[in-house]
Amino acid sequence: MAAIVMTVPVSAQEAAPASAGHPAAAVVRDYLNFVLQREWNKSADLVEPKSLESLQKDYMERIKRAQTMDEEEMMFRRVGTSTMEDLTAMTPRDFYTAYHKGLQDRMQIDDAALERVKKSLQLNILSIAEEDPTHVHILVRTKHANDKVRIENLELISLIKTGNRWLVGLNEQMPKITTLDGKGQAVPEAAEGAAPAVKPAAAAPAVKPAVVKPKGK
Repeated sequence: MAAIVMTVPVSAQEAAPASAGHPAAAVVRDYLNFVLQREWNKSADLVEPKSLESLQKDYMERIKRAQTMDEEEMMFRRVGTSTMEDLTAMTPRDFYTAYHKGLQDRMQIDDAALERVKKSLQLNILSIAEEDPTHVHILVRTKHANDKVRIENLELISLIKTGNRWLVGLNEQMPKITTLDGKGQAVPEAAEGAAPAVKPAAAAPAVKPAVVKPKGK
C-alpha cells in the first residue's frame, strides 16, 4: 500500500487545487456533498455500477428472508414496489435512488433541514491512500449543523478506477473470503452484499404480525 499522499481541507463550496492531491479527491467531495444533501440522482452517477447491482441484489435477498408477509410488504413499499417482479424490473441506479429516498422519508428530513445542511456543510479531506493504481481510499471529516446541533462524522470512502473515471465502490470495505483448493490455488468467493452509501438509522421494531410468510416464498 502506498503512503498517505495528501492532507488538505476542502469546504463544501470549494475545490481543492489540482496540484494538491489525487484526482479521486474531487469525486469524493462531490459524492459526499450529494449524499449529505440527499441528492440521490446525482450521487448515483458517482457510484461504480457493480456496487449498484450488489445493493439491489442484497435487498432482494433480504426480502426473501423476511419472516412475515407484513415485513415483506413493508420492504417492497420502502422502495416504491409491491412485488419481486417490480423490484427486478428496476435498474440498479433507480433502485439506489428509491432505496435512499425511502430512508430519507423514514427519517422525516424536510427541505428546510436539507437547506441548513447545505449552507453549513464542510468537508475536510484528511488523507488519501493508494492501494494500487485502480483502488484508492480517502478519509474525510464531515461537519454540518442545524438550529440545535452540529454533527461531525469520519467517513472512509473507497474508489475504483473504471476506464478513465474514479467511482465510489460500496463493496470495497466488505470482508472478502478466498477459498483454497488444497493445492494452494485460490478460489475467490463473493463478499456478503454491498454497504449502503450512508449508514441508515436503526429501524423501529415492527408490530408483531398475525400472518406468517409461507416457506419457500
